[in-house]
Amino acid sequence: MESNKNIGIITLCGLIIGPILGSGIVLLPPLAFQMIGSWSILAWILIMILGVVFAYVFIFLSLESPGNEGVSIAVRNTLGEFWSELTSNFLSVAVCFGPTAVLLTASSFLKNFGIFSNVNIGLISLGLEFICASILAVGIKTFSKLSLILTSSTAILLFCGSIYSLLFSSNAHVSNSHFSYSKFAYTLLLLFWAIIGWEIVGNYIEDIKNPQKTLKKAMNISLIVIVILYILVAISLTRVSNNDYSVISIMTPLFGYFASPIISIIALGLCVCTYLMVVGGASRMNASRAKKGALPAFFGYLGKNGSPIIILITYLLIHSFIYGLVFIHFLTIDKLVTCANVFFLSNALIGLITGFRLLKNIKLRFAIIILIASFSILLFRAALWSLILLILVFLLTLYKSYNNL
Repeated sequence: MESNKNIGIITLCGLIIGPILGSGIVLLPPLAFQMIGSWSILAWILIMILGVVFAYVFIFLSLESPGNEGVSIAVRNTLGEFWSELTSNFLSVAVCFGPTAVLLTASSFLKNFGIFSNVNIGLISLGLEFICASILAVGIKTFSKLSLILTSSTAILLFCGSIYSLLFSSNAHVSNSHFSYSKFAYTLLLLFWAIIGWEIVGNYIEDIKNPQKTLKKAMNISLIVIVILYILVAISLTRVSNNDYSVISIMTPLFGYFASPIISIIALGLCVCTYLMVVGGASRMNASRAKKGALPAFFGYLGKNGSPIIILITYLLIHSFIYGLVFIHFLTIDKLVTCANVFFLSNALIGLITGFRLLKNIKLRFAIIILIASFSILLFRAALWSLILLILVFLLTLYKSYNNL
């Protein structure tokens, strides 16, 4: 079995930064700039400030009650067993849908390369699924190093491209539109997706060397990198020399013809990082739950590398079924994202409420209230069918909790 405590500060940074940036670093800054122009820079600054609070809350909760069940342990100790189980179930269901949307997004970037251009996106995603599941099965040491390589490469490329555009692009585009509160507020809501991901970090705590020290240092380094990259990309968009407000336009001054394939590779790598982080974290959480009797015992089986093999196979089968539904056009990426986001947001909301109960700092509590209100608004903007599924999971958890009394 793979030895414990394999994750140090730098490796953990790689495990955190890639998934939190995800495809959002490619998609969100251009979207924000197109909606509110140069006001998007202010929007990003506000979101990054709230992102720091969000990160602090979930790292605090992970250290408050450490274990591979993650934040749900702190929830159990603060709000009770039912809310802890509900948190775990929300995350488990989210991971049934979210990673498939991530790999479908990655596949859409792969289709930019001629060899994949005529292959169905569902089949490409299924191939990526088997590759990612195999990486997870090898063990955390392997996939954390891979994540570090992908993340560091991406950070360097984006940083160099953005700095070059800022220094050498001659045309600055300053928005001449009047400030619109409604557009600004709506853009802020969209940008909240850029800070989601910290709630998964605690699921790896049993493999982190000296977690009290390592988690805090990795959080600080990761936040600095994430904030710098998002702000740099946002500012760089004001310097592009045409109306193609995309990350490709930022990279073109430095990389020229190669900008498009570089962005495709960056997006692919970040999507893979997101899949590995989220599925790996949820699998470890559910294996730990199985050992404690919350799930059937066989789900707790670990392979020779310490990987939760049965849980990984279960997610692989669920995801394969979903790709089949995408292949026959029964499901779309939008529907998968909508459903996953409802459960990720609900999981985050319970964690934020727990953080509000435990943290006594007035300024932190005020920021947490803003996060709770914003996430609640996002939640109730979701499609009705996904909210119905959320209620169903809530009722099933309540039923199981009642029977266990």
